[in-house]
Amino acid sequence: MSGTTYTTSPTDTMTFLALGGDDAPDITDERMAPGDGPPLHKHPWATWEVVVEGRLLVRIDDVDREVGPGEVFFTPPDSVHTFTVVGDGPARVIGFHWPGRFHAMYAEVAQAFAGDGPPDFGALAAAAARHDAEILGPPLSGMQP
Repeated sequence: MSGTTYTTSPTDTMTFLALGGDDAPDITDERMAPGDGPPLHKHPWATWEVVVEGRLLVRIDDVDREVGPGEVFFTPPDSVHTFTVVGDGPARVIGFHWPGRFHAMYAEVAQAFAGDGPPDFGALAAAAARHDAEILGPPLSGMQP
């Protein structure tokens, strides 16, 4: 599965560069267009994400901040979080997910986006729950006035 790419919107792709486990992180390369980003969620693993290109508005436990190229944002385990690409250009983010359990959940979550139209949010939430994660709300772009 290493090197496997999933598409969760026409403009959001996630490639797993390395698969982890209890003793190693998953490493991801995510590329997104303006407005893309995950729904509000939480999970039991930590993430460190490095912005390679573009700008993101990141929300972690009700604290918002904008990050750009060369900046890192850390999400502790069980923190409620999301982000969205802001500005006119695309974004690229390299993620480190510890312990490396993200790939197993993402393989299931990506299936909720397989059909035409919006994702099956019931299937998305059920897949996340099987991996001790929770979908808690819409993407950050959907929460902005």
